[in-house]
Amino acid sequence: MLELLPGLTRIYEEWAGVHPGVRPLTVQFPPGDGDGGLNGVLAYPLEGHWLLVTFGLTELGEKTSAEPRVSGAGFEFTCRIPREDGDETVPAWVLRVLRALADRFLDGADLDVGHWIVTPAPLGGDPANGAMTSLVIVHDTELRAMATDNGLVAFFQLVGLMAEEGAQVQEAGTAAPLVALLRDRDSRMLTDPARAPVRL
Repeated sequence: MLELLPGLTRIYEEWAGVHPGVRPLTVQFPPGDGDGGLNGVLAYPLEGHWLLVTFGLTELGEKTSAEPRVSGAGFEFTCRIPREDGDETVPAWVLRVLRALADRFLDGADLDVGHWIVTPAPLGGDPANGAMTSLVIVHDTELRAMATDNGLVAFFQLVGLMAEEGAQVQEAGTAAPLVALLRDRDSRMLTDPARAPVRL
């Protein structure tokens, strides 16, 4: 049974205000080999897409970090992926992506809004994701941040990029123009491996 720690309760409450009446599925991760890491993901079954919200990068219980202004890492990840009507199973590949990015951050990687990650394989190691091999981090499209007793919690949305888009971002040295085009096309910024690529 998932213990509703104060920090997790705040995440529930804040997202309940964004999507009232929608009950999320809770995916808990088993403890890793070391300390830290994600505790799990809240998966909101919305019309046409899943909203995934991580929990565990921020301080869910007592304050343990020295920085009073932010909670833990200062952010949790979100991601939105397509969902068929009636689908109640969260795809495993997106859970692998969220956990891998969290582990990468905890291993010392600098991850922030505007940063991008280029990988040689389809997201989550799922061949069905085809040419979607990269990610960019943006402010969440619905909820940018919230205040908690342990400090500020921002929400960083992961958005999947096609291989050629990742190459364009690498060449330009910035993801901003591509992010603007993606947002114009889809205000939710879904990570949809079936979408057509955007060209600068």
